[in-house]
Amino acid sequence: MGMSREKDLIRAEDLTKVYQVGAVTTRALDAVSLSVAAGEFTAVVGPSGSGKTTLLNLIGALDAPTGGRLRVLGHDMTALSRRHRADLRLHHIGFVFQSYNLMDVLTARENVEFVLELQGVARAERRERALAVLGDLGLGALADRRPTQLSGGQQQRVAVARAVASRPSLVLADEPTANLDGENAEALIEMMARLRRERGTTFVFSTHDPRVIRHAARVITLSDGRVVADGPGPPNPGGAEP
Repeated sequence: MGMSREKDLIRAEDLTKVYQVGAVTTRALDAVSLSVAAGEFTAVVGPSGSGKTTLLNLIGALDAPTGGRLRVLGHDMTALSRRHRADLRLHHIGFVFQSYNLMDVLTARENVEFVLELQGVARAERRERALAVLGDLGLGALADRRPTQLSGGQQQRVAVARAVASRPSLVLADEPTANLDGENAEALIEMMARLRRERGTTFVFSTHDPRVIRHAARVITLSDGRVVADGPGPPNPGGAEP
């Protein structure tokens, strides 16, 4: 796999992450090298503990690598200051976390608008964009409910809406369909595939879900912190492929 394509949004070379807790050393990522081009729809798969979430956290500048090199959106992630990492996350990267990370004091719409407000988007446009994305995910009627009034699957969809409403270049999603039934999972996958087609958004998501893997243009398999397979996803006419 080439590591020097100019269109690469993500390029990792010998990326390593070691956690030290007391006398216990855990090598969560072990010399991972990979690249993801702009507009790719990529699934990262592997058993629990294989390093999927760690990889997403490093790409998203939520954590720093122990060794190796990592460039994301043209930036050397090991050289960025904390402020510049935060700015990159705010303006260019959308996140979907397993734990949702919604704010209970805000409604679904306000949660989706929050990042837009930080970006300085005007109030009327914030509202319009938030309601449009919530509507796409079947949540239009629930826009004024708070997270405690929503099911786990509904909260998951709000988290996805928040991640994509700001129109980031890159979306990182950790098990985005984990709490969704079949119909809602398919709606979510189709929305992500549409954003990829229409806006060129790059998606990298960790998943165990065969419904998501079926739509992936590319599948990267991790095991014990190493890449053990990397290739095209299953044939999928009309799916995420152009």
